[in-house]
Amino acid sequence: MKNPKTSFSQSNSFCGSFLVLAVCLLFAGPALAQTEADRPASEPASSEQRAELNLKAARENPLQLRHFLLGMPKGGDLHNHLSGAVYAESWIRAAAEDHLCVDIARLAFARAQALLNGGAEPACGDGQVPVAEAFKDQELYDALVDAFSMRGFVAAPGVTGHDHFFDAFSKFGGTDHRHLGEWIDEVATRAAAQNEQYLELMHTPEFSHTVAISREIGWREDFGALRDALLARGLRDDVTLAKTSMDQAEALRMKREHCGQADAAAGCKVQVRYLCQVLRGFPKEQVFAQTLMCFETASADPRFAGINLVMPEDGYTAMNDYALHMRMVAFFRALYPKVHVSLHAGKLRRALCLTRDSAATFEWRSRRLERSASGMAWT
Repeated sequence: MKNPKTSFSQSNSFCGSFLVLAVCLLFAGPALAQTEADRPASEPASSEQRAELNLKAARENPLQLRHFLLGMPKGGDLHNHLSGAVYAESWIRAAAEDHLCVDIARLAFARAQALLNGGAEPACGDGQVPVAEAFKDQELYDALVDAFSMRGFVAAPGVTGHDHFFDAFSKFGGTDHRHLGEWIDEVATRAAAQNEQYLELMHTPEFSHTVAISREIGWREDFGALRDALLARGLRDDVTLAKTSMDQAEALRMKREHCGQADAAAGCKVQVRYLCQVLRGFPKEQVFAQTLMCFETASADPRFAGINLVMPEDGYTAMNDYALHMRMVAFFRALYPKVHVSLHAGKLRRALCLTRDSAATFEWRSRRLERSASGMAWT
């Protein structure tokens, strides 16, 4: 038989607990409702508001700001000079692998006069040493990095940042074309780390044959006849070479990034396309021929989004022949309407226009910049 005192105690305890629970639930309802009502005022209601608050907080801390911006989604990096995007350290490594020399006075790569010890050691000319020496000479290594980049640059009388920047491109040339896939992998991997989705790299395909036949044919005022003559002399051979070279480069990039495999690198997700570069600072027959080659390449290979004229805009030839170059572009644009045209913007300032013709070109160019843009090009 149960103890009545024990039963009463248990019953009384249960009733007390039930009463406390009922009272808690009675007051909890309004409290919860009040919390839900107050939440929009104290917490961001959308991802945009949360991002804005995070950015506001990050501005107070440089490290936090860098972390915030690094992870921020970014659409595309347009007008990216591939050779300029490759780090100086990568150029030095590639040049050493290719057994190049370095001209100490110019701090520029140079071809070896001969290869010794079964091709493993370059025989360099006077005033030159093998690039590989830089790995044992920190002063030389630092000097090369500074010469190939804007690191630590301080402008001095007669040496501007503009001059140092453009001079660098001629210093690290001469490496083997087999490195192209490495360069694409490098910039794509860096883009992925910065949460970019698209890269439009400016690249100059091999065009030595095009230059040779342009010199043989010479200049002609009749654009149509000049185009026909260049094509008849085999200009499309360089177009085929450009496509083959890009096939090999992209295959190497995919291999390095393990694309299509379980351990694929993040860089595989970055879409890469190209702009075919035309070097505007050379004789007009060469510029015409290379422009034709780039239009042909972009027409034949969908990986090329379009063409772009490069080299300093304030150079004598670039300014003197600017109107002629624009007529060339207009001529080819009519023949290849699906090829996009991307032109530099912002570097040619009125202060650089030294003649009446170049000043007129500046005014004309300022009016036509928007019309020169393509859906894939940055202006």
